Amino acid sequence: MSARMRILSGLGEKGPACLRLEFFNRRWLLDCGVGPESDQGFDPAWLNKVNAVFITHDHIDHIGAADEIIAAGLPIYCTDVTARSLPKGANVIPLPPVGEIQVDGVTVTTGRTGHSFGGVWLHFEIGGGVLYSGDFCQESDYFLYDAPPDAATVLLDASYGMEGLTQNVRIDSLLTTMTKLGGQILFPVPPSGRAAEMALLFERNGLTDWSMDERCYGQVKQVLDARGSDYVDGDAIRRLRAVKDKAKHFNPDARLLLCHAPCATYGKARELIDGWRD
Repeated sequence: MSARMRILSGLGEKGPACLRLEFFNRRWLLDCGVGPESDQGFDPAWLNKVNAVFITHDHIDHIGAADEIIAAGLPIYCTDVTARSLPKGANVIPLPPVGEIQVDGVTVTTGRTGHSFGGVWLHFEIGGGVLYSGDFCQESDYFLYDAPPDAATVLLDASYGMEGLTQNVRIDSLLTTMTKLGGQILFPVPPSGRAAEMALLFERNGLTDWSMDERCYGQVKQVLDARGSDYVDGDAIRRLRAVKDKAKHFNPDARLLLCHAPCATYGKARELIDGWRD
C-alpha cells in the first residue's frame, strides 16, 4: 500500500508541527501545533477530509490546536499522559508508550522519544514503513528512548539543529556560561520536557539554589506516580524523589528558576520577565 506525506507546517523554521499522511481512502493528521516562535497558526482547512489525528506529545508546537480537532469531532490518538493536556471533550484513543495497535487495518507502532513525559514516535506499516517523530533525544539520562523499526520514509523534528554536538558538550557549555553570569537565571521550560531533568542536572553539579514553579512541580508529581517509570529512568525517579519537597515550594528569589512556559511567551516565565522589566 503506497502512502503520501505532506508537511503542512514546521518546515524550515522553529514553527508548529503539522503533517498529513494519506493512503488509500484515509487521511491522517500528525500533530497539530501552534507557536512557539512562529506567528503561523493552525489552518482549520487542514482538517478537510481528515479521518483521525495523532499527537506525539504535549508541547504547544505539537498539541496547541487540539481545540480545533475536538471541535471537528475527530478521534485523537495519543498516550494517556498526553491526553491529560487536551481540552475537555476530546475523543481519545490511547496509544501505548511502547507497543502497537491496529488503526483502520494499519499497524501503528509506538516507542518513547527521550524528549518528554508521555511523548512517542509513530511508525505506520504502510508504503514500506513511515516513521514520524516529534522532537527526540537518544542521549537523555532522564527520559527513556526506544529505537524505532526500519522505515522507507522517515520524518524527524530537527528544529534545534543537527550539528552533531553531544549532549555532554552542550551541558559543559551551559555550566561554563552559568558560572560567568551574575544574578538570577531564568530557564523557560515546558513542564513535561526539561524542568525536572534540568533540576537533577543542577543538583548533580552542586547547583542547589534552584526552584521550579507550580506547573513544573505538577509534572514532577506525575512522574513520581505509579506510571512514571513508563517514560522516565528508574534512577532518575529515585533522584527526583529526593528533591520532591524542595521542588514543591516555588522560591522566586532562587538563583536558578525553572518556569513554564517555553520561550517565555506566557506563564510564570513571562510574568517574571515582565516584573523584572518594571
